[in-house]
Amino acid sequence: MHQDRRGTVLVAGGGIAGLALATALRHRGLGAVVLERSAGPDRTGGGLVLAPNAVKALAAIAPGLADRVRAAGHPAGGRDTPPHRSAFLDERGRVLGWVSFDGYEDRWGMPAVTILRADLHALLREAAGEAGAELVGGFAAARYRDSGSHVDLIARTGDVRRGDVLVGADGINSAVRAQLLGDGDPRYRGFTAVRGIGPAPTAHPDGFIAYGRGLVLFAAALGGGDLYWVASMTAPRGVAPRLPVAEVLAQVIERTSTWHPDLRKVPASADPAGCVVHDVHDRPAPRRWGRGRVVLAGDAAHPMVYTLGQGAGTALEDAAVLAAALAGPAARTAGGVERALRRYAAERGPRVRGIVRQSRMLGRVAHVRSPLLVQLRRGILIAATRGSDTGGQNAGLFGWTPPQED
Repeated sequence: MHQDRRGTVLVAGGGIAGLALATALRHRGLGAVVLERSAGPDRTGGGLVLAPNAVKALAAIAPGLADRVRAAGHPAGGRDTPPHRSAFLDERGRVLGWVSFDGYEDRWGMPAVTILRADLHALLREAAGEAGAELVGGFAAARYRDSGSHVDLIARTGDVRRGDVLVGADGINSAVRAQLLGDGDPRYRGFTAVRGIGPAPTAHPDGFIAYGRGLVLFAAALGGGDLYWVASMTAPRGVAPRLPVAEVLAQVIERTSTWHPDLRKVPASADPAGCVVHDVHDRPAPRRWGRGRVVLAGDAAHPMVYTLGQGAGTALEDAAVLAAALAGPAARTAGGVERALRRYAAERGPRVRGIVRQSRMLGRVAHVRSPLLVQLRRGILIAATRGSDTGGQNAGLFGWTPPQED
């Protein structure tokens, strides 16, 4: 292989970041091979709220992709969508404040879209296949070799795939990151999340965030009277994921037993078979994202606490920015591939580091247990939402724009 050829990009990981990147690369004339640990598509994980920056990234990744996601999900804040209003509540159901997505499309260029994670994954997988990406299942990445002119990715089975660039998009426990950075395990942030889907309370059809002591219940409308919800509660590390889902759900129901009936009914009506349990981790976003012809993207680079709802959005941004960098004319020059990867990391690093820090801080505030801190949090929420421009507060997140391509 010629040293400056960019033709085949190996993508370790077939999640949101990996499939979006493969789609973006193929639409820019580059080869993409997605090497995924699992043998089939992902059907787990509850829902996502894709903020305007995420939907703009989808539009940049491939023509029509944002429209397909809007059609499959539940858009809010669009020019032709009904008014939206979500409440901030305490555990007794008292309203502390409101947030609205109204006007998002006019202000930020796109609405917000709530969608099941499995549906987004299926759409991205379909888009990657239609674009001509090679999708390989049952390939669990173990390590890589960067020769300077090409990269070999080696599976746990010993199978080898060769490409011109390797992108580690293999999630929070990334094997590519482990070799590249060697920075240890993800950091547990003190709470476990239970995710489910169910009917929306009549009083809050657009969703809500309810705060208790050491437990937060978040819910967002999926359309048709349903919502997806996340109950996150303080818990010892590693305990809940080892228990039967029904047992963890019972803990959530017990810990919300004194809450307002509209709120406690959300987890109480859930089918354990449709719920997912996981501990919440993140990592400090690294200063170095790559070396040579190897670079990171998505959760492999910057896993974050879900409180800002930007995990998927930043992964989609990564895909748009990285594909544009590799497809640009500068990447065709001598040493251009390595410079393109460094430019991508330099652009993404400062933005993502701030989002990771802010998400972690909000996670701490949301899960306080002390009565004094609970009251302090209540006052902060009331002050932050009373008569304020919540869209303006998120300008740094939602105002992101995709890179201009040559």
